Amino acid sequence: MVAAAAFELRAVAHLIQPWGTPARDLEQLRAGIAAAPIEVVFHHTVQYQLRHPGAEELPPDDFSAWIAGVVQDAETAERLSFAVQSGGRSGPAARAALLRVLESLPARRRSERDAPEESAFSFLAATAVSFPTGIVVHDGRELVEALTAADAGVWFRHLVEEPWFLQERAPLLEWLTASGERRLAEWLVEDAGAGLPIEKARARLVRRWRQSRIARQVTDAAAVPEDVRRDAGRQAVARFVRRVRRPSGPS
Repeated sequence: MVAAAAFELRAVAHLIQPWGTPARDLEQLRAGIAAAPIEVVFHHTVQYQLRHPGAEELPPDDFSAWIAGVVQDAETAERLSFAVQSGGRSGPAARAALLRVLESLPARRRSERDAPEESAFSFLAATAVSFPTGIVVHDGRELVEALTAADAGVWFRHLVEEPWFLQERAPLLEWLTASGERRLAEWLVEDAGAGLPIEKARARLVRRWRQSRIARQVTDAAAVPEDVRRDAGRQAVARFVRRVRRPSGPS
């Protein structure tokens, strides 16, 4: 294992504010997505995950939900949702994926269905405010324990938000790789990007980590010489017999 400096985990809160003019059809939605600051795209395609950390299934992103429920264009909503899940691993990639779907529609289709004014899509921007948790980890084991016990915002900040804004780079993952924990870093990338709610992704990580520990213990035990294993077994049996024979105290 390569020695590396400790890593302090951080949590995150978001300041939400309106942006631009609400969209009443798919053309106005397309124009808004094209012009909006990246914090708007983030709020509607990524930050919504933090609103539903314990859901059984991750709900659709805000754009797809509005198109399906208000515009009532189920086909476009499904295509947009797929684009977000499969092509939205960074800010520029997410915006491009959204625009590809909307711009592939005929211009008439983008404007033919108007939403009522009271049901227009309101663009919102999310500004991240990161703050320390006081949790410092030194290796992969400590990190897994911390990520699974801490607030969901810690997982979201390091494994969803930072890679998205930094175009799939993240300080935590780089620290893990530098610490010789490349395999754990790969698991975290897979689990965070699997389209699961945060709590399910964390549970999946715990299962994989425990299974890897068991496999390592079995491998290590197999490498021990047979006479050493026999001696260890005899000592374990002797300790057990002594405990059984030990007289109990007064009741």
